[in-house]
Amino acid sequence: MRVHHIAITVKDAKTTATFYKENFGFSQIRTFTKPDWDGSATIMQLEGMQLEIFQFKSSIKGKDDCSNLKLIGLRHISIQVNSVKEKYAELKRKGIDIDKPVKGTTCAWFCFLRDPDGIPIELYEPK
Repeated sequence: MRVHHIAITVKDAKTTATFYKENFGFSQIRTFTKPDWDGSATIMQLEGMQLEIFQFKSSIKGKDDCSNLKLIGLRHISIQVNSVKEKYAELKRKGIDIDKPVKGTTCAWFCFLRDPDGIPIELYEPK
């Protein structure tokens, strides 16, 4: 088994897709809508994992309900990198607000940043 995809709902799918492409190497696979939606989905891929980015005109904030795709948010997305310290330095040079790397219990190093909608991203370096 493996993780197939992570789904997030955002305010601006194009901005979010560009962020993940430019900073982490995701590629866009496709964009689609459904007749009963007031929005769209953009599918991004990084190696074998997909990121589904949803955008709706009627997105809401509120109580976490996993069945409601219109609810903005997620705990965090963890992206494995070869060197957290190197990726930290690269993102910092780009002006991205990112926490300083710390040595983890279950990993060599990790740190957190947020995407354009404030969704937490963990950079994770395995031991």
